[in-house]
Amino acid sequence: MLRIRSGSRTLLASLLCLGLLPAAQAAVSAEEAAQLGKTLTPTGAEIAGNADGSIPAWTGQWLGAPPQVKYDGKRNPDPYPGEKPLFTITAQNLATYKDRLSEGQKALFAKYPGSYRMTVYPTHRDFRYGDQLNDNVRLNATSAKLSNDGLTLKGAYGGPAFPIPKTGIEVVFNIMTTPSAWMYEAPNVGAYVQPGGSVGWSRTTLAAYNRYQKGDDRAHWDDGVYSQSISVQKAPPRDAGKISYTVNTFDFVGAPRQAWQYDPGSRRLRKSPDVGFDYPMPTGPRVVDEQNGFNGSPERFDWQLIGRREIYVPFHTNRLEDPATRYADVISTRGHPNPDLIRWELRRVWVVEGTLKKSTRHVYGKRRFYVEEDTWQALLADNYDTRGQLWRAVTNCAAYAYDGKFYYLNASFYQDLQSGAYSAENITSEEPTSAQFNRREPGANEFTLDGVRRGGN
Repeated sequence: MLRIRSGSRTLLASLLCLGLLPAAQAAVSAEEAAQLGKTLTPTGAEIAGNADGSIPAWTGQWLGAPPQVKYDGKRNPDPYPGEKPLFTITAQNLATYKDRLSEGQKALFAKYPGSYRMTVYPTHRDFRYGDQLNDNVRLNATSAKLSNDGLTLKGAYGGPAFPIPKTGIEVVFNIMTTPSAWMYEAPNVGAYVQPGGSVGWSRTTLAAYNRYQKGDDRAHWDDGVYSQSISVQKAPPRDAGKISYTVNTFDFVGAPRQAWQYDPGSRRLRKSPDVGFDYPMPTGPRVVDEQNGFNGSPERFDWQLIGRREIYVPFHTNRLEDPATRYADVISTRGHPNPDLIRWELRRVWVVEGTLKKSTRHVYGKRRFYVEEDTWQALLADNYDTRGQLWRAVTNCAAYAYDGKFYYLNASFYQDLQSGAYSAENITSEEPTSAQFNRREPGANEFTLDGVRRGGN
């Protein structure tokens, strides 16, 4: 049972007066929503390609594994095997491509001019989502709304809440409601690489039940708990056996995130202190709320929708989960992951910028997200310190899950541009399987405090 906490949080009065974030944000009109499936894809991207054809029109011809892929149910093979790259961006030819790069990418070229590069491949827009998800998104377009100064989401279910966004906060909620699994199970191997080259390894298994994404149960969705997750530590040895249990809602005012941790030494399950926002993670140079692009309450930042851009993002990065790829290969270069393993494509993104409110605190004074339009995944992020200096760059790699029939992140890299440390997370190529989606219903009482206690014992 969730304990409801009273009280509210408000945005700066000046921001409300300017109309950048209305006190209550309504969905779009039926006329605008009618463009979904016509000029827009069912989830809100532009169907048309760009002017010079370097971004093709969306076809959505494949749902699940395409005919050329032999899918064994364990990992997602490359849908474009043998395809040749178009070109490689290096520090030497950077000027030619700089207008299609993020500030974080340009900073990486400046810091590692001899080793950092981006191999660019043709852009493909061939995969689609299932009809049930598309139907839910169409309903979301006219029913989803934000209240409590953008901290409570209602009227959305089963996919991106705002397929035709008007404000930055709506795109932030789209990151959190990007198409994903209602039942998620995955190994997660992480490597924290220090500037000198030493590596600290971590290993967990994660199971998550995301009621919001169940897809076919909209009539019974009550805008309550949207996801519950259980993470079990396997390594390093000092942490083996620890279990974290987290409960999330989309009401960041009345029912904020709650978390518990089971300690195998004491065999006790305890409520965790507040570990959201900028709580540092031991697995790499990142904080809690930047997992998967953004994760948690958006309350500490004022969010502005900058607009759309065409930039190079990591896409169809199936090689990262190929069994032929060794973990040592992924982290074989100093300061950044092995560039030969990451495929880049030119794609349209929504650019959203968050500025820290004067009344709050966070280690980031500004953060900029690059949210790919076909997936609503924040594939790149630039994070600035409170002095205004670019501090960290995030690279999230997207691949299509043939079982789940949506795009997911099959690796994430968090890079400290000041110290030179970085981390790789969610790498799975040496595991028996990569992430698996919607393979089973959750067990009775599995995602409860009693279930976690039993799992620890």
